[in-house]
Amino acid sequence: MVRRRIIASLLALAACAPPPPVAATPPNSDGPGDASEGEAPAPSDDGRAGCPRVADAESAGALTAAEIDEASGIVQSTRNPGVYWIHNDSGDSARAFAVAPNGELVATLTFDTTAPVDVEDIAIEDVSAEASYLYLADIGDNAAARASLTIHRVAEPKLDGTTAIAAISEKMRVRYADGPQDAETLLFDPETRELVIVTKTFGVAAVHRVGPFVAGGDATTEKIASIDVALATGGEIARDGRRIGVRNYGRGYLWTRAPGEALAAALARPPCDLPLATERQGESFAFLADGSGYVTVSEGRGAKLHVSRFE
Repeated sequence: MVRRRIIASLLALAACAPPPPVAATPPNSDGPGDASEGEAPAPSDDGRAGCPRVADAESAGALTAAEIDEASGIVQSTRNPGVYWIHNDSGDSARAFAVAPNGELVATLTFDTTAPVDVEDIAIEDVSAEASYLYLADIGDNAAARASLTIHRVAEPKLDGTTAIAAISEKMRVRYADGPQDAETLLFDPETRELVIVTKTFGVAAVHRVGPFVAGGDATTEKIASIDVALATGGEIARDGRRIGVRNYGRGYLWTRAPGEALAAALARPPCDLPLATERQGESFAFLADGSGYVTVSEGRGAKLHVSRFE
């Protein structure tokens, strides 16, 4: 924790620097979502594609549950309108918390009977108006020593006033093709229905395609891109697939994407600067379910939910 706080402080000081360039490994020409299927967004005057204006972050409320003390991932539900799902990282049991927009705890979801190693991010898949999945990524590996990782999938429950919900997740084991790496960012791509991991390094981050979730399956990742984001701690692809956000402790990065465009092709363009609220140790990032903005939250008890809206 001390090491993370030092890193967070250093990155916060560096947050005023302009976004660095990025480089991507071209996708397979026969892979899903080839770049030829859609035109790239028109670049803005500064050369960055479709950079939006963002209003100042507002505090929507503070987390009331003392159990949420190391918030590491967040998503917003459509099945339970307005509700955020949040989880802690290493040291916690297999659980996620349903939180109201004002920060009040609504319910606690236990998704396994065995404690995970280090759940670092959460992603969400809307299957239909009545069904969705939560993906919890046990992918943290500070020592880069884990031979395999686990991604949990659990059906998102419809909240009905029950405050304690138990489920057993489906599990998929994941390995990197080039050996163990640390990571804190899991993306679900609604264009391809694939999972993607962004690694956490002091320099260029690798973007690894996991593929579609297969319950009980084993997957070896494929590196599809590199982005110049140091120490990536969270991110999400918006529900419509048009925006990709990744953050670290001090700043956020945003890429825009054309319909049908491959993720790697979108990430090959320079990112937009995405302003973040000042947080003691912010790691979490999610787009609002309606696409109107994004939310972040820091580790620590009583952390504030910060909502930023596109103008």
